[in-house]
Amino acid sequence: MRIFVTWPGIEGADMQTAQTTHIIELLKNLKSSNVIRCFTPKPKNIKYKFREIIFIPSLNIRFVEIVFYQMALALYLIYYCIKTRPDVIYTRQTGFDFSPLIVSKLFKIPYVLEEDDANIELMKMTKASELAIEIVKICEGLNYKYAEKIIAITPGIKEYIKNKYNISDEKLVVIENGSNIDLFKPKDQKESIKKIKLIKTNHYICLICSLNPWQGVEYLILSAPLIFKEIPNTKFLIVGEGQMKEELINLAEKTGVSNKVIFTGAVPYENVPKYINASDVCVVPKRPLKTGYSPLKLYEYMACGKPVVASRICGFEILEEQNAGILVEPENPDDLAKAILKLLKDGKLREEMGRNGREYVVKYHSWANVAKNVAEVCEDAVRNKKK
Repeated sequence: MRIFVTWPGIEGADMQTAQTTHIIELLKNLKSSNVIRCFTPKPKNIKYKFREIIFIPSLNIRFVEIVFYQMALALYLIYYCIKTRPDVIYTRQTGFDFSPLIVSKLFKIPYVLEEDDANIELMKMTKASELAIEIVKICEGLNYKYAEKIIAITPGIKEYIKNKYNISDEKLVVIENGSNIDLFKPKDQKESIKKIKLIKTNHYICLICSLNPWQGVEYLILSAPLIFKEIPNTKFLIVGEGQMKEELINLAEKTGVSNKVIFTGAVPYENVPKYINASDVCVVPKRPLKTGYSPLKLYEYMACGKPVVASRICGFEILEEQNAGILVEPENPDDLAKAILKLLKDGKLREEMGRNGREYVVKYHSWANVAKNVAEVCEDAVRNKKK
């Protein structure tokens, strides 16, 4: 099957975001049995050299870049559809997409949409303008209405789309995120600590994420005094960049724990497992989101055999179901601290939960499984279009 994929962006910087990880891993696993072409904005620093990726020119001018990119994308898609007609156009929704839908209708090609966020809810968190939100509502509505199939990465997103846009249940499929189980796997903790030049006698709590409002990083920092009081030789590893970095650094100083919180900044994707494997416990302290989450880092922590402490919100139930971690009340530093302390004090429990998490991810959340499920949805879309 020939699949044209349109994607919001592939970064060329050292730190690979979850969005970039998703598409790179999906492309690698899809292309084993399909012909793939991926259309994405050209990054500043091109790091990925896949034959399958076609970079679309873009402008870094506010308000203009979105329209310019969509028009350029339309031209590229039209050219390549004429040159080599695809069986499916597969789009990762950003909220502002309109070109892939138009081209799919123009050439009568099945259109499959993937939705990984509640775009409007996240835009409100980041205080986007009302005009931008209204535009997203229109674009989303049209994309959902005319897509042959819609892939939601959480059950909550599926319900959100179904209820808000009155989309039929048969059109919606849930395919959650995955993990590279060959890269993310258990390694000796002392050796990992040595590789990233940390102090061997410390305990480490690891959080890897973009430093954005919905991640809840501030609640982890606020939990620090309670943890450090009971187990002083503990440090936090906060790996990532984002709009809240300076604010979080200031919060650590204000809380009096800046000497025990390490902000590593951007870390190359291939080095991320070293930070996870150097840690005793990994955390996902996200703020509540109605549609829930399916974070890559959760599965990467589990794939490395680490117990996880996460917010009790939709998408993380699997930790309790598989006895792979502990769920806590979101936005509650006290609960977060108690759960982390429980795991730090019980090595056997950490080992048991870590083992359970690894077994679950290998069985159900490898990228090979995700790609297989995506390919099946695309095949269904082709069959449905022919009816």
